[in-house]
Amino acid sequence: MQSVRCLLVALMAIVLVGGEMAAQGTHLTKARKGNVRKVVTVVNPKVWNGPAPAHLTFTATIFVNNPPVDVEYTWIRSDGAKGPVQRATIRSAGEGFRDTWDVGSSKQKMKVWERLEVLSPNRASCNPAVATVRCR
Repeated sequence: MQSVRCLLVALMAIVLVGGEMAAQGTHLTKARKGNVRKVVTVVNPKVWNGPAPAHLTFTATIFVNNPPVDVEYTWIRSDGAKGPVQRATIRSAGEGFRDTWDVGSSKQKMKVWERLEVLSPNRASCNPAVATVRCR
């Protein structure tokens, strides 16, 4: 019986405090939801003069507001290839992701590019990172 009284007293205190907070205009709000601010992609090397195939490393940085933010993204290439949808949690203002591409054959010259496209929590994309490939 005493435990029931304690429980009732505790519940009354919660109701009174909650009512007092409402009377003062104080209320609890949901945490702000994070989103993607921008995406930046770079390639290394920008120019390949060497044996085939060229080995290119693309690095994209996803910048977010209000981390941590769960994102879904994919890589898109100039040859029309699209990578699988990948998932990550970004725990700081920005985080980098890499993709590599071995491209080109003997005596081939071309310009290629990749870019990272964020699919969620909001759509975001960037200019592609372009590389010039000259294979011997």
